[in-house]
Amino acid sequence: MLNRIEMSDVMRRASEAFNAHDNACPTAEHIRKNKDLTETVVTRRVGLIPEAITTTFHTILSEYVYAYNNQIKIAPDGTYHLGHLPALRTNCVRLGFKCRISDRTVRNHIDRLIDLKFLTKEFHGSLKAFELWISPKILFGEAEIAESKKAQNAPKTALLGEKKKNFPHICTYVKPLAKEKGSADMLNSQHGFISYGENLNGERGQADNPAQPAEDTESVLREEIGGGGEILSREQIAARNDQQRRAKATQMLDARRPKMPKGLKQKHMEYLLEFWIHALRVLYTGREFSVEQKTKAIAAIYAGVYNNFEDERTDQQWVDFQVHQLSKLDKAGRYYDNNPGAYKCDPYAVYVPGKGYFDNANTNGFIGIEGWIKKDSERLAANRSAHASKRELAKQNRCERILRTARRDFENLRAGTKLRIEVQYMNQLALFKFYNTVFAGMGQEWQEKFCNQYLYQQSIDFARPQFAKPRRQQELARKKQASHISEATVQLIEDLKDWNYDGYGYDVD
Repeated sequence: MLNRIEMSDVMRRASEAFNAHDNACPTAEHIRKNKDLTETVVTRRVGLIPEAITTTFHTILSEYVYAYNNQIKIAPDGTYHLGHLPALRTNCVRLGFKCRISDRTVRNHIDRLIDLKFLTKEFHGSLKAFELWISPKILFGEAEIAESKKAQNAPKTALLGEKKKNFPHICTYVKPLAKEKGSADMLNSQHGFISYGENLNGERGQADNPAQPAEDTESVLREEIGGGGEILSREQIAARNDQQRRAKATQMLDARRPKMPKGLKQKHMEYLLEFWIHALRVLYTGREFSVEQKTKAIAAIYAGVYNNFEDERTDQQWVDFQVHQLSKLDKAGRYYDNNPGAYKCDPYAVYVPGKGYFDNANTNGFIGIEGWIKKDSERLAANRSAHASKRELAKQNRCERILRTARRDFENLRAGTKLRIEVQYMNQLALFKFYNTVFAGMGQEWQEKFCNQYLYQQSIDFARPQFAKPRRQQELARKKQASHISEATVQLIEDLKDWNYDGYGYDVD
């Protein structure tokens, strides 16, 4: 039995071990150059343990001693010994948090301590932790280890004397044999051993567990069961016990399993259980239901969601119906996840009939999700229609803009003016193929519009159109024309200035 470890003794032995290692480190000479170009020989030890590693080891040691003392307190005697000490299960992230360093630094420190034989590690995979053991010399000291080995190597003395006795098995069934004449001879002839009288050690009486014969060493061991039953082998007894355990486990599961409606088909039962398990996962996460509550909830789902399976559907229609109901559960689960404060009623009616979440009369419950989905579908269809109209309008504007650009390119090519950089090296045929390819991607309608425009331009020899001037320019031209005075009117006015009416008129001067 291992003794309790005192933290002060362990820390003292750990410090002594570190000091002993540092004192045993070899020395090396280094030449240091000074500013005055002289050299100084410096002697220093090589391989000293850094202070950071000692700090990490002290933290691991504290964790190990705490776990060790708790483990040996509850473990039975003989569970652990010096060759089999309890391990500390941890990882680099946890130790890094304790030591206030990174997990990579902890890993490097542990590797160095393993090289120093202060630690032993057993790795359990990249996704699991590892186990650590501290050296027994640090935990217990040399003296205690020597005493323990001495006690283990001591000769063992028999506590019950030289005579060996056969003690009964814990599960042995003892059946007193009938006292009839010749029973001892009968047992002797059948089993090859004597159950009554003296045994080899001089003991008398009936033993609860008679000595087995020396020749009965086969794997098939026989045991007599009550009621005069058959004699079974060890394998048959193990199979019988396994069957009993399975029957008991099935009975326990049946006791915890909710009662299903009577006369339910197997596929309908699977649909019902799948729906209830999914509802527990997405709606009632973390909530525990008793067997009675589960039975009520399944009854509410059976009547409210599936209408007692009275609807006539094919197998594929039932599958589609089940998928639709599960999607409704997912929608309700997302709503409650986004609104944690929303009221979530019980799956069945508790006080007021018809107010359960899955009841058919509760329009605010699971049945109301159908109208919710319908509104979402209508809104989604309206949004898609508006988006499609917007895309069609944008396409129309883009195609009309490209049509105008094509008309100008053909007019500029015919007039010999400078073309755009994209089409500046094309002739009339190449330009037609270019725009025909562009409008082919826009659809047959716009390709026909381009071809009709090209034929019309070709008929007028790609002449530029004579557009009417804008209304404002027309008004400015009319005003300018109205304010214009002809030369004859100017000459008439000059003549009138010089005319004198001899008293009939007035002098202009």
